[in-house]
Amino acid sequence: MRESPIILLGLGFTATRLARRLLADGRSVFAATRNAERFSALFDQGLLISGFNASAFPAGAVVAHTIPPVDEPAQTLLHNFLLALAPRRVVYVSATSVYGDLSVVDAESPAIPAGVPAVRRFQEEQWLAGGPWESLILRAAAIYGPGRGAHRRLASRQEPALNQRRGPSALVSRIHVEDLSRLVALGLDSALCGAFPVADQEPCSTEALLHWCVQYLELDPADVDISGTISTGRRVDGSRIINKLGAVLTYPDYRSGVAQCIQEERWPGRS
Repeated sequence: MRESPIILLGLGFTATRLARRLLADGRSVFAATRNAERFSALFDQGLLISGFNASAFPAGAVVAHTIPPVDEPAQTLLHNFLLALAPRRVVYVSATSVYGDLSVVDAESPAIPAGVPAVRRFQEEQWLAGGPWESLILRAAAIYGPGRGAHRRLASRQEPALNQRRGPSALVSRIHVEDLSRLVALGLDSALCGAFPVADQEPCSTEALLHWCVQYLELDPADVDISGTISTGRRVDGSRIINKLGAVLTYPDYRSGVAQCIQEERWPGRS
């Protein structure tokens, strides 16, 4: 329901974009975070920020949870805070790392996490799915956007990593932060539950992406050695959640998305 107040759990890369989107839409938006002074610009735009004290937040809200899981004591405190909030609905941004070694993923693929971070992600999903609220879990592919992503490696052509030959790249699925924030916003207002992978429509290797950046930025290929950039990823079909939420991606492929990033970052020679 659109009249429900929204509580953002954390204000990281995705949640800050989500906050701007929701505030621009005239929503009542709160955020639970530490170091609130870092977000004075969002406060000036109408975001109501507080620490992790449930009494400071409205009852019956919907929650966008974007905090990556850490050690168990911290997770216990976070879980107690969520239980005290008693939200009507939680949308959690997880990661495709929960699919473990699967190289091709769609909405039917099982979660088989390998490694501590992925296991913690999946445990958080399971805890949220068993909570006294509706839950929607968005398993995001590699999240990129202005200031974050493989294209940033060309911002300084003096990075040693650009000259390390280490073998061919793997395909990587990605999602632009603006598209992800829109899907979260739509998910908050929907009644859809379950867990879904989220990705754009065109996976590519990091090497291919950087080759495209060199051409787009009109750099001299002789000055930039991007061969052998390793990336381990998977081909992710995120169409199920996009269709169920009735969304259309603004950046369905890396070319449109990275071009937007470069424009917002105001690279030399690009207006």
